[in-house]
Amino acid sequence: MNFPGFVMVRKTTVTLSESVSKTLKVYTVQTRNSMHAQSKVVEEALRDFFERRNVSIEQ
Repeated sequence: MNFPGFVMVRKTTVTLSESVSKTLKVYTVQTRNSMHAQSKVVEEALRDFFERRNVSIEQ
């Protein structure tokens, strides 16, 4: 069922090295003022990653 303006959000689990995890946390707090914004930072990074490799993101 589709609802106008509704975006499906899915959760996933990733394993990060300690150094990358720590950097993500520090960056997120410094730039977003919240630990809860980590998903947004990771999604932006993945979008950039795919774009640089000419991989289209399915809608």
